Amino acid sequence: MADQTSIRLRALTDLARALARVHGFSEVITVAAEESRQALEARVVSLSEFVRATGQLRVLINHGDLRPFEERYPEEEWYAPSDFPRIVSEEYPRPWTLQSDDAEADPRRTASLQLRKRHSALIAPIFFAGQVWGELYAARTADQAPYTDDDLDFAATLAALVSAGLAQADRQEYLERLAYTDELTGLANRRAIEVGLDEAMELHRLTGLPVGLIVCDVNGLKQVNDTAGHDTGDAVLEQLAGHLSAVAGSVSGALAARIGGDEFSILVVGQPSATVDRLAEELASRAAKMDGIDGAAVGYAATDGPAGPVANRDMLFRLADAAQYEAKREGLQQPVAAGARHLLRIQATSVAAPTAASRDRRRIRRGGR
Repeated sequence: MADQTSIRLRALTDLARALARVHGFSEVITVAAEESRQALEARVVSLSEFVRATGQLRVLINHGDLRPFEERYPEEEWYAPSDFPRIVSEEYPRPWTLQSDDAEADPRRTASLQLRKRHSALIAPIFFAGQVWGELYAARTADQAPYTDDDLDFAATLAALVSAGLAQADRQEYLERLAYTDELTGLANRRAIEVGLDEAMELHRLTGLPVGLIVCDVNGLKQVNDTAGHDTGDAVLEQLAGHLSAVAGSVSGALAARIGGDEFSILVVGQPSATVDRLAEELASRAAKMDGIDGAAVGYAATDGPAGPVANRDMLFRLADAAQYEAKREGLQQPVAAGARHLLRIQATSVAAPTAASRDRRRIRRGGR
């Protein structure tokens, strides 16, 4: 039979491998609870987060032999342990053990053990970002050997692995946010709009849910960059991004994005074309009042708009782009709605060889991703 050292080494390896296979925060919590219960030979394991604003522990998961009043993923299970102030004030508090008959150690925790008919507990703080994030709590019943001081180092190592899993999940979520977020403005980026458009157009195909797309291009940004510098130009883009956020935030189902360079868009899902009209007009009006630029060229298209039925994402984007390009070419401060003439123009260019100008325009768009 393998000795305890070998068993625990295997348990640590299993936990590390299991955490390496998951990425989301909830997955890390679930895997950590399941693997830690086996590693600590516990009847139940709980993972909780310290909420400093309230001085309480919020239980995220209970795993194991639960009592009828316990939930695996409780929505409202909070504790205010007596030792909370000490735990958060110490730089690196060590794990500790607790017995149900040791009321002087922590009356609240021992009462909880007794209520749940458990006899021995082990508590290991979990650290994240340089401070106590929460705790790993394992409990045994009276038919098991109580936890002893010999178990503490092992529990500390388990908690360290859980902390590493949380850091990995946090990093993964950060990278995912970066993948769909424009770094300068904080808006969604072109990739996010493309994914959103794909999903929206599939819903439109299945249910007829209307979809609209507004595209705008800053007028005069090059002159700002040339005369005042790119920092000033970036400030203009950030200011316009604020207006896009405000406009998109006025209705449900709208997403504002920077799709590259000085081009922005608003994806509108589940709203009639009249609402898309209003949002486009509001955006153009706000841009016209901005200092340092000549407003923005705004074009838009909708699946229930004047251009007629739109079957796919690319056509909706091309219609909005054609309307925006007309506003740019004509120097219009008012938005242009994609209509039959834009559809005919797109259909004509689809069968003809691309001109140098159209090739350049597509190249600029791709470069702005």
